Amino acid sequence: MALSADPGFKLRTVDTRSYPEVKIRFHSNNNIEPKGFVLSEQLDLNARLTESLRFEAFESKNPVHLYISIPSYTNAEDRRWIIQLANQLVKISENTGGNSKLQIQSDENKHSYERIRSQTLDISFPFPKEPVPIYPIRNWENFLDGIPKNQSTEDHILVFVSFAPEWQDRFEIPELAKRIKDKNLQLIVLAPSSLEATKLASYANGRHYNISKSDSYADLFSYLRALGLPDYELVYISPWKLSKWKSNFISGSLNSVDQGIHFEFQYELSFFRSLYLKLSDPLFFFPVSLFLIFLCLAALYYLRGYEEPSQKLISIENSEPDFSQRKEELQVYDRMYGETMERAARDREIALAIAEKATLPGTSYSYAVLMQRDGNHNSEQFQLQFEEVTIGSWESNHLVLDDPTVAGLHAKIKNRKGKYILFDCVSKTGVYLNGKKLLRPKVLHNLDEIQIGKTTLSFRGR
Repeated sequence: MALSADPGFKLRTVDTRSYPEVKIRFHSNNNIEPKGFVLSEQLDLNARLTESLRFEAFESKNPVHLYISIPSYTNAEDRRWIIQLANQLVKISENTGGNSKLQIQSDENKHSYERIRSQTLDISFPFPKEPVPIYPIRNWENFLDGIPKNQSTEDHILVFVSFAPEWQDRFEIPELAKRIKDKNLQLIVLAPSSLEATKLASYANGRHYNISKSDSYADLFSYLRALGLPDYELVYISPWKLSKWKSNFISGSLNSVDQGIHFEFQYELSFFRSLYLKLSDPLFFFPVSLFLIFLCLAALYYLRGYEEPSQKLISIENSEPDFSQRKEELQVYDRMYGETMERAARDREIALAIAEKATLPGTSYSYAVLMQRDGNHNSEQFQLQFEEVTIGSWESNHLVLDDPTVAGLHAKIKNRKGKYILFDCVSKTGVYLNGKKLLRPKVLHNLDEIQIGKTTLSFRGR
């Protein structure tokens, strides 16, 4: 963290991963001469000077992200001037690799343009004409709601442009300034010289440029271009050479009398911070992760077939009664339904066995239907034209019953040489034939009543 800094100085990061070597990345709006600097570190009440330090300049520029709020226009000249101002601001952001968002101020409507480009800000730009906003601060508050909090050390800048010398909602200035600082945004106010504009810039630790002075634009553009200049990195060896695994707060001070620079900062050494920096290092994290994964796989492979002998003997002793009990259940099920769960999956029930061994009792029909009646005594016919007709609540059945008490596949009727056999497909609520529960497959006769859930089906054959 930065304790204090001259205007134009901004602390980016403090890197203590290679402590006692400390790397401090900062930004300066002016060129720095590496000579004439004095760096000291203070621990508690004691201070020591560093033996040597060096500056390294980064090659890449810093992205400057702009959020621009501009008023509407009253005539063609104002329109051209405002578009030209927005074009120049967006172009500066583009040159640094940043993004821009544009808002047109209005008390009633909302006009905002995400990631706007300077090429679109020309004479053909669809600039909406709105009345002069009476409450500019409320406009800026609405604009601020759509801007995410700046979680990085990059420059995210609000640019508020206003033509009004006085703001009727000036009593909301402290709250707006607080919200700007909470979102970690820098503020630039381009407005006539007034008490309101000065207050807003002061409360938000921002800058105010007089819109009526031509020198203000040169200063504004010069300041924004300087923000996009490359950062510097200060590298030095800490004179204290403390342990990274113990908690200490170290304060540093960088001074240059010749260049008039004073910069104070502070960093922390602790066990948890050192552990976090160690784990976040790719050269340490990935090898350790691969080793742990390999160790887990080896443990799983070793324990794959491991069983304790005592448990194995117990399972062998207890397996015989369980198997015999299961065998008796399957025999009872086979006697009642003529099929087991294994054979039911292959759809070869008792009807196929009966057809192969003996002649089925009952009457043969060349034509058969099921009559379904509702509460109004209306009946609906369903022709049994397939060799097997399934009944249930699933849409894939031949006869679908809209009843919550009916299973997905509840029952089925098979046609064997003109004789129709009714089966219960192991449903929970069962199937009733002429008022009696169906315990085994039976051949249907004319006028038989079939009860499935709350639905009554009447069998008709001729």
